[in-house]
Amino acid sequence: MSRPLRIEYENAFYHVMNRGRGRENTFLSDDDFKHFLYCIEQASLRFNIEVHSYCLMTNHYHLLIKTPDANLGRAMKHINGLYTQYFNRTYNTDGALFRGRYKAVLVDADNYLVHVSRYIHRNPIEASTPLVDELIDYKWSSYSAFIKKTATPKWLVRDFIFSLQGKKRKYAAYKQFVEYENNEEISAFYSAKKLLSVLGCEDFIENIKDYIAKPDSERKLVSKKHSVDDVIVYLAQYFNVEVNEIITVEKGRKKKNLPRWFAIKLCQDLTGLNLQALAAVFNVEHYSTISKAVGRLNKLMVEDEKVKLQLEKLRDCLMSEVKI
Repeated sequence: MSRPLRIEYENAFYHVMNRGRGRENTFLSDDDFKHFLYCIEQASLRFNIEVHSYCLMTNHYHLLIKTPDANLGRAMKHINGLYTQYFNRTYNTDGALFRGRYKAVLVDADNYLVHVSRYIHRNPIEASTPLVDELIDYKWSSYSAFIKKTATPKWLVRDFIFSLQGKKRKYAAYKQFVEYENNEEISAFYSAKKLLSVLGCEDFIENIKDYIAKPDSERKLVSKKHSVDDVIVYLAQYFNVEVNEIITVEKGRKKKNLPRWFAIKLCQDLTGLNLQALAAVFNVEHYSTISKAVGRLNKLMVEDEKVKLQLEKLRDCLMSEVKI
């Protein structure tokens, strides 16, 4: 039987999940849940992964991960291995804890990330036997942090998903979104007998199809990283503006600054820098400002198809290293 397809590249998003061997429970106490979260924290520091949502159930887990360094396999090997060692030591057991390799679905972030985050967070009440009556009552997911009811772990990234919604009252908007049932497309995708390796629109799949190896191979895609200088200088030349106009916040009333918004979005997509680093590049005090700028751009692209096409053209040119 062939091993699951793996597609790894820089800044990719994945829905990662794994289940206990023989459907046995992998978390037997609060300390177990806490230690798995500790393993995630260690992996985020060591491998520079970003965790955008999580839900730990009694016999399986769900993680929504971004990999700036195209190293999902290494990060997950660390998480699963570290936790298995702890579990075996604690309960005097031996051998594998999880059912083979983890499953990883490559996610089209622009079109599906918020829906996958909702799917993950709804697990406690979507189970055949719901674990809680209200999602807020479930302790072992990131949902309560997303609606600002509990402290947010330092390694949990919320603002990118908030930016995709483009709502002013982000906590209330996310809560309202998650309270709705999963849409039919997402439910059908995850209820399929054989889970596909990619969740994305036709354009997304078209863009990655050249990198998808045959099921029995393990070919890996690693794309070239761009520096922030590459992106910002390119945008300044394209729009015929000074670099300072892109990296400096204009004082006074807020207005559209497309060169700056495009630069922020493309730096986020292509450079591998985290939100804190981008905040320093674009001279803002807090990384949430970066997410807000991306949110405004996402909202504008929904309203104006030309803006979306322009962003796609700029990204394609940078990825192809086309000079203007």
